[in-house]
Amino acid sequence: MTTSRRDFLLTLGATALTPALASAAMPASPPSATGSAARRAIGGIGVQMYMMRKAMQGNLEAGLARVARLGYERVEWWGNADRTAAQVRALLDANGLEAPTCHVGSEVLEADQVDATLDHYATIGVHTVIVAGMGRGYSDDADGWKRAAALLSAAGRKAAPLGMRIGYHNHDREFRKHGALSALEILMRESDPASVDLQLDCFWAHVGGQDPLAFLKAHPTRIAHLHLKDSARTDPRTQVDMGQGTIDWRALLRQGEAQRVVTATMDMDDPADPWASAGSARAYLRGIGY
Repeated sequence: MTTSRRDFLLTLGATALTPALASAAMPASPPSATGSAARRAIGGIGVQMYMMRKAMQGNLEAGLARVARLGYERVEWWGNADRTAAQVRALLDANGLEAPTCHVGSEVLEADQVDATLDHYATIGVHTVIVAGMGRGYSDDADGWKRAAALLSAAGRKAAPLGMRIGYHNHDREFRKHGALSALEILMRESDPASVDLQLDCFWAHVGGQDPLAFLKAHPTRIAHLHLKDSARTDPRTQVDMGQGTIDWRALLRQGEAQRVVTATMDMDDPADPWASAGSARAYLRGIGY
């Protein structure tokens, strides 16, 4: 489950997080692309490495080659691959893959680690370091989310001169209200839009009682990344293969292109057969023009 993914990230130290890497640059300020320019904004579909963690266990090289054969252009890095940054970059390059984003725990952006983290990611070409959940030192209340925003903003200010950005990935808890505002609204209001973006997980937004498309439209300048994960018609908290659930992916991706979305990453937490689900999702996305 995603909750266990978040909990796992919170227990990881910085040394356990193998960096993502990318070969294309992401703009430091929000693009205003429309029409054909917007169609170029999402330069390829990615798959989250957390989803593939068991399928690739013990043979990362063969796993990444298989991801590329399925037609994915990108991966979103997660976890520890027991490889140096240079080795991972070479491996992705050899398979024609990019990793424009990665998921990390919030601890690697704390004051005692952020410089080393950003230097490391800058060296390997990462554009956006995305926090997949705040650590246990950040309480789930208005003050805790304001502190989270301050951490992301401070890291973002350090990342900007390196041509990098900081991101935050939601689950359902971020849609709970703390007074008049939800946690995610506090995070967006309090964080620096010049360097901090949101990765909207459409499934968890749906579970949190939101219409992902309406939420995307309501925040056109803050959402730069999408997580593509479908929700069952019979139970909104159950994940199903893309195109078999309730979420309108064509509308979401078109809207994202018209705004400032630059990455779209397919993900499932614990699919019965990760390769079958990844292949089915890639075929579905090709069928709707991606």
